[in-house]
Amino acid sequence: MENTIVKTLIYDNQVRLFFVDNTKLLNEILSLNKETNKIHKLTLAKTISVMSVITGSLKGDQRISLQMTMSDPKFKVFADADAKGNVRGYLNGEFLKAPADYINQISLDRLIGHKGTIRVIKGSAMNQFTGITDMPYRNIADDISHYFNQSEQIQTYIEANVIFGNDNFPQCSSAIFAQLLPGATPDLIDEVEHTINANREFFTSLNKYSKKIEEKLSELFKDVNVIGYSPIQFFCGCSKEMFHGMLYSLNESELKQAIHNQETIDTVCKI
Repeated sequence: MENTIVKTLIYDNQVRLFFVDNTKLLNEILSLNKETNKIHKLTLAKTISVMSVITGSLKGDQRISLQMTMSDPKFKVFADADAKGNVRGYLNGEFLKAPADYINQISLDRLIGHKGTIRVIKGSAMNQFTGITDMPYRNIADDISHYFNQSEQIQTYIEANVIFGNDNFPQCSSAIFAQLLPGATPDLIDEVEHTINANREFFTSLNKYSKKIEEKLSELFKDVNVIGYSPIQFFCGCSKEMFHGMLYSLNESELKQAIHNQETIDTVCKI
């Protein structure tokens, strides 16, 4: 069940509940950021984990792009995903270059601080919505839940569990997305959260239950309807041809200046 979202409706189709084991995805993306330390990896891993399960809620050509800005506005995290399950994310250069004596001592809570913000662009090419919220919980998963609750007015519960091994890479990782559907009883979201917390071993060990997922879900929730499974994967649209286009976009004076000063021109993928 690695990198596969389990998509269900529960409580007589009043709640949609998606969950995924995304350990493989996180390790693939974090392996491309070998220079990052533990707080870098934790911040990026939590963000990507949440984004990976949110893809299950997208349809057609919809996509979601997220920018988190920490209390120190120089430090930013970017991630985006689409309805096909393509996910990517990265930290900006200022964050990666933060002084070691600072970044090695700070917690995620302090990094986000009281001025952290989330900016989301969601929708299709013809119909996009932009929302901005604060980060009162300072832990990413609850803060993205807060975004849905505040900006989209939809009661949402999101969880991202990432456990790192001694090598500072995820040993196991999973994410959960629960959201009330129109007409649902408001207190159902609390009931879902309580059930998840009481059965954490199941949601953090999905591979163990890969052949019994539907059976186990029926033990935990009322009126379970598994509506599908969808893959998630790392994808970056950067290509040699795209970088050629960026170079061709430079005007003649910029190129002449670079040649005259014997300067190099670098184009770099952020992933």
